[in-house]
Amino acid sequence: MPRPSGARNHDFDEKRANLLDTLTEFAVATALKRPSLRQFALAARQSEPTLRHYFGDRQGLVIEIIKNIGARARIIWASVAAPASDPPAALSKYLRMTEAGLSQHGYARTHAFGLIEGLADPVVGKVYLEVLLEPSLQAFSDKLSATPGGPKDPDTLRAASLAATGPLFLLGLHQELLNGRETLPINVEPVFRHLNNWLGSAFTPPPES
Repeated sequence: MPRPSGARNHDFDEKRANLLDTLTEFAVATALKRPSLRQFALAARQSEPTLRHYFGDRQGLVIEIIKNIGARARIIWASVAAPASDPPAALSKYLRMTEAGLSQHGYARTHAFGLIEGLADPVVGKVYLEVLLEPSLQAFSDKLSATPGGPKDPDTLRAASLAATGPLFLLGLHQELLNGRETLPINVEPVFRHLNNWLGSAFTPPPES
């Protein structure tokens, strides 16, 4: 008996998950531009109708890719959020983890994909904000809040998270996305050392009088 129109294959979810993993790898590794649905299909060795069958349309596919990146990042965010011995140590550990992400090209390119797509499409932008950018900021905020001697006030934690994360985004843009590593390389170690010295003490609340 033929399958009713609109019915899913018994292995729909498995095939969709495998396709999504393949397309996520393509999205992060590809040039900094918005691939067409056809380019996504070619990367997955599938037809455009097949991608529409599993993801609806290009926007739906991009949203699922961003969500997939977010799901993969949860283990990293959980590690980032673990408390340290004091605020300078919390920042130092955060910077070391980010340095490793920069050297592997993943940190900059995952956010670049979300930004490029999100700035072009407000619907996708909201997903990127909620699924990738905000959890990235929140992970360091949670780390600092859980660290002995760290700030507890939400506004202070928000400012601290932005102050710590902002330079890392700019460094990723400069070194990875604009090819500064080859043309104008930055010695990351002293930059991180200065950031740790300047910001680490700033994140420690003054003793109560």
